[in-house]
Amino acid sequence: MRMRLILYMLLFGTFVSTGLLAQTMPLVYNVENTGANYPIPYLPTFNQLPVIQPLPDPFEWADGRGRMSNYSDWEYRRNEIGAQIQNYEIGQRPGRPDTITASYSGGVLTVIVTVNSKTLTLTSQVVLPAGTGPFPAVIGMNEPVNYILPSSILSSNNIIQIIFNANQVTTYNGGGGGTLPSNNDPYYQLYPNLNLDITGQYSAWAWGVSRIIDGLDLVQNTLPVDLKHIAVAGCSYAGKMALFAGAFDERVALTIALESGGGGATSWRYSHTEAAGSVEDIDNTDYDWFENSMQQFSGDNVSYLPEDHHELMAMCAPRALYATANPSYTWLSNPSCYVASNACKEVYTALGIPDRFGFSIVGNHSHCQVPDNQIPEIGAFVDKFLLGEDTVNTSNISDFPDTSGDNYSDIDLSPWITWTNPTLSNDTTYFTTLAYPSNLQKDVDTTNVAFIWSKVAAAEKYFIQLSTDPTFPTVLRSDSTTTDTAITFTGFLQGKIYYWRVEVRSSAGLGPWSNVWNFTTYVPLPTMPQLIGAAPDSSQPGSVTFEWNKAQYADRYIIELSHVQSFSPLFYKDSTASDTFKSVSGLTIGLKYYWRVQSENVEGLSPWSDSSLTLTDVKALKGREIPTEYSISQNYPNPFNPTTKIEFALPQSALTRIVMYDVLGREIQTLVNKELEAGYYEINIDAENFPSGVYFYRIQSGNFVQTKKMILMK
Repeated sequence: MRMRLILYMLLFGTFVSTGLLAQTMPLVYNVENTGANYPIPYLPTFNQLPVIQPLPDPFEWADGRGRMSNYSDWEYRRNEIGAQIQNYEIGQRPGRPDTITASYSGGVLTVIVTVNSKTLTLTSQVVLPAGTGPFPAVIGMNEPVNYILPSSILSSNNIIQIIFNANQVTTYNGGGGGTLPSNNDPYYQLYPNLNLDITGQYSAWAWGVSRIIDGLDLVQNTLPVDLKHIAVAGCSYAGKMALFAGAFDERVALTIALESGGGGATSWRYSHTEAAGSVEDIDNTDYDWFENSMQQFSGDNVSYLPEDHHELMAMCAPRALYATANPSYTWLSNPSCYVASNACKEVYTALGIPDRFGFSIVGNHSHCQVPDNQIPEIGAFVDKFLLGEDTVNTSNISDFPDTSGDNYSDIDLSPWITWTNPTLSNDTTYFTTLAYPSNLQKDVDTTNVAFIWSKVAAAEKYFIQLSTDPTFPTVLRSDSTTTDTAITFTGFLQGKIYYWRVEVRSSAGLGPWSNVWNFTTYVPLPTMPQLIGAAPDSSQPGSVTFEWNKAQYADRYIIELSHVQSFSPLFYKDSTASDTFKSVSGLTIGLKYYWRVQSENVEGLSPWSDSSLTLTDVKALKGREIPTEYSISQNYPNPFNPTTKIEFALPQSALTRIVMYDVLGREIQTLVNKELEAGYYEINIDAENFPSGVYFYRIQSGNFVQTKKMILMK
C-alpha cells in the first residue's frame, strides 16, 4: 500500500509535506489533463436525462454504479464532469494541437498554433520583475493583471504578469455595440467543425489560455517562468473565463474568479429560483458564450442538467481556487454563489484539502474593485499557492453577508446539498480500455463475436456487459473472466447495434466501467421491392401515390420518376426511411410516366424495380341521357396492343374506382379513383410497359361492383 502511494506521488508531481491525506492530492500537475485518456462516460440525450432537483452529487459516477471510494478516483471523476460540461454547456474543447511554436522578445510572448494548415497567433504583453527567477506568473483574462488584482499584492512579490488577449481567439462583444463574434474568428477558422452554434466562447477562450501556458513551457530559456506556480485571474465575464480556464487545465495552480456571476461560480439551479430576469441564469445568459443547445435546459428544465457549477468549481481541485461575489449587484446571482461555494467546499473537504478553497461575498464596493477585506485573503492564496509558502493559513476563508435583511446564513442548504461526503482511501482504482471491435463494425458476424480489452496488471477479474442500449438499463449478457482479456459470445441478431463495456476488479476494489463501444452485426444486401401500384388522388388531379411492398433488410427506399424509360433525365427523385409509399404531385393527365424503386441499407443497394404509369384522363361522353343503371363495357379492342378503351355508365354521382389486376390478383394500376357525376364515361388504357397476358379490370361505384377480363397480346 505504501509503495503504491509513493508511486502515485512520484507520478503526479508536487504535493504538500504535512498530513497523509493531503499528500495524496498534488498541488499542481505538469500536463494539461492527466486524465485525458480516461474513458468518456455515456452522455445521454435530453430525453434520456433524469430530473435532479438538488445539486448533483459530485462524487457519484456518471454511469450510476455508485460513488467514489479512493482519492485517486477524483482524477477520473473530474474528467467525467468535464465531459458533461463540454457536452451540455460549452461544446467540445480540443486538447493541445500537434504544432505550436513560441518566442519571447521585447516584453511580448508570441504563440503560433497551426491546425489543418491554418494558424492562430496569440501575442501577450509580459511584465517581468527584476532578477533571474524563475518567477511565478499570473495570466490576466483579457486585461492587465494589475487591473484585476490589488497592486499591493503584485508589487510586493516577484510575479510575472501576462495578458491573455481573448479577442485573438474569438471576439468578446462586451454586451452591446462591439464587434460580434463570428465563425470567421481565428479559433473557428482553426476548427471549422466547432462553430458558434455548437461551441461556446468559454470553450474557445479556455483553450486559448492553455495555449499561452504551452508557450510559456516552450520559452523557459528566455522567459524565466516557474511552471509549477501559474495562476489565472479575471473578473465578471472574465471571472467566468478564469474559472473555465483553471478548471480545464491542471497546470494552473491557482484560479482567482472575481464576481463571475451566473454561469461562473454559481449554481444554474439555484439562480432559477431567484426573481425572473433579476439574475443571469440559463434563460438569459449570452449564447455566444455557451453552445446554443444549452437553452434546452432553460426554465424548469434546468433540473435535467446532469451537472452544475459547484462541479465546475470543483474541477479545480486539488488545485487552489478563490471565488468572490458582490451583493451590491443583484445580476451576479450572489446567493447562488453562496450555495455553489458551500457545495464546492464539500468536495475540497472530502479530498482532505479544505485550505485550498475560499470564497468571499461582500458588497458596498464597485463591480470588479477588490474591497479592503478581500485583499489579505487574495494575498494569502497568492503567498501559499504561487510563492510556495506552506505555513500561510488559508483555512476557513468563507465571508458572506450576516446582517439584517441580507442574511445568507438563513439560506437553507439542505434541499441543495443532499449528499454526504464519502470516506476516501489511498487505494488506486484501475482502468481498462477496449480493443475490439474498431473499424470492423459492418463485418461482424452474428456468431462467435470476440470481445477483447487491454490487460491490467493488478486485475483479479474482468466483468463484461452487453446491451442494445448505450445507457445499459438492461443487460443482454453479463459475464466475467479471471485471466483472459477476451470473451466470445454467440447468438446475435442480424443487422443490430450492440453496446459493451468492461470493468476491472483488483484488491483495491472495482474500477469504473471502461468507455462504451458499439458494433453492428452483419446484414445482407436488401431485397428488391415489389411494386403494388400507382393510385391517382381523386381530389387532386395530377397527384399520384406510388406504393410498394416492404423489402427485407431495407433501411430506406429510393424512388425515381421519369418521362422516358431510360430514367434520364429524371422528373422526380426522393427517398423515405420507413414508409412503403410516396405521394407525388404536378404530373400531367394523359402523359405516360416511368417509375421505379430500390431499397438500401448499410451494405448497399438492391436492384431497381421497373414499372410505368399513364395518368388516365376520364372523358365524359356528352349528348346522352342520364343512364338508369350501372354498367361497364368490355374493353375494345380485345385482345389489344398496347392501347384499349373502356366505357362505363353511372346512374348517380359516386366515388368511382377502376383498378387493373394481373392474373394473380395483384393490383397493377389504378385507372380511376375520383368522385364522378351521373353520366357516360370512357377511359383509354396504355399497357406498353406490361407483359403480354391476361388481365382483369374491376369497377366499384356505390354498391355496383363488376369485374371483366382483357387480353394484352404483343
